[in-house]
Amino acid sequence: MAGICAVVLLVIALVAKPNATLLAINVAVQIMYFLFTIAKVYILSRGLSRRDHLRYSASDVAAISDKELPIYTLLIPVYKEGEVITKLIERLLRLDYPQHKLDIRILLESDDLETRAALEGMALPSCVTLLNIPDTQPHTKPKACNYGLLRARGEYVVIYDAEDIPETDQLKKAYLAFRDTPDNYVCIQSKLNYFNSDQNLLTRWFTQEYSTWFDVLLIGTMSVDVPIPLGGTSNHFKVNFLKQIGAWDPFNVTEDADLGIRLYKMEYKTAVLDSHTWEEANSKVGNWIRQRSRWIKGYMQTWLVHMRRPFHLYRELGFKGLLGYNAMVLGTPLLPLLNPLFWLLMIVWLVASPGYLDALFPGWLYYIALFQLLVGNFVFVYSNIYGSYCVIRDSEVSGAMRLNYSIIMSGLLLPFYWVLMSIAGYKALIQLFTRPHYWEKTTHGLTEQTEVKTVRAEDHAGKPAAK
Repeated sequence: MAGICAVVLLVIALVAKPNATLLAINVAVQIMYFLFTIAKVYILSRGLSRRDHLRYSASDVAAISDKELPIYTLLIPVYKEGEVITKLIERLLRLDYPQHKLDIRILLESDDLETRAALEGMALPSCVTLLNIPDTQPHTKPKACNYGLLRARGEYVVIYDAEDIPETDQLKKAYLAFRDTPDNYVCIQSKLNYFNSDQNLLTRWFTQEYSTWFDVLLIGTMSVDVPIPLGGTSNHFKVNFLKQIGAWDPFNVTEDADLGIRLYKMEYKTAVLDSHTWEEANSKVGNWIRQRSRWIKGYMQTWLVHMRRPFHLYRELGFKGLLGYNAMVLGTPLLPLLNPLFWLLMIVWLVASPGYLDALFPGWLYYIALFQLLVGNFVFVYSNIYGSYCVIRDSEVSGAMRLNYSIIMSGLLLPFYWVLMSIAGYKALIQLFTRPHYWEKTTHGLTEQTEVKTVRAEDHAGKPAAK
């Protein structure tokens, strides 16, 4: 209703005072761009300076007695993953965790004959259970995870996607993280990155984005205490917490972004664990757009759902929390939608220099927009490049798989990546009205999966784990 009223008022204003209305809209957008840039720079600086993630050495992990370890549930939602499911199970069974304390739940859709056929040829151990998801709407990953959670035997639960390669000691490190943090820490988010980062330009861009997000921005966001949109995999939860809040929203196609907001509302906390899960970066543009449009559509859904009662949301989040919520959740889909409009205006101005653009960009506003075009975009490009560099540098110390320095230079071409984001953004906007709960399938197995080689860091000789 608020949206309809806003559109009606906008149309009336455009008819009555078109120049003044367009100028007011432009001023508002330029202010928003400026605030988003300042917020990102601030969060980046916090993420780079604080490094507030939980880090455990090999000796910390080795000191754990198997007797003290709880049962750990692994939810594996799959759909038409016959090419990769067998390798995934083999990797899960090699995790450094007692098999009799693993509760691996493979979540199968009723029409997924491909994955079933692949699993029928395997001799599955008793810790692996195949769960048939009821054939009801919506057909989404969170609906499958909710069904699996009902049957979870573990004290903790983690979600892994079909192409994931978690570090072998991740479950034990997550257990240590839960043990060492206060009771209100109910989620431990592992870091994500890609094993095929240097396959082509698209995978390099994708790796830069993930490196900056999970290794820098996520830590910075956590340090300023605003809502954190969680990643879709390798987030470890306390089972009791998930059951208390009703688990995931089955209709949201970016379910963990929504869960992160609800977690913050209830004054629970998330910690970042210095343990990586390696995934397959989309190496084909069409597949990438399908995945990214689903993510953006989910952010749109999350923003609309929680903003239905804005004053109530303000009371729940507070002023800082509400600002952070809009910067993270609204900014993600809004910027890709707005960018092409201003790119088009710039092209028109360069080619034809029409007079009506002078009224839209009077002198003072023109220089603000020019500053954001040059300085703002430089900040975004530089932050991705520098974030990737920090991840590569830190990986040489922590023992994670080393990314190739060649991905850094691809950051100079990031504006072309933003064009792809805008294409995905407009596809997401269309689907928000036409197919809001449609889970667009991401094809995995386009790249041959290789086992991730890690170099263990030296034991920190009595140094406490960095908190």
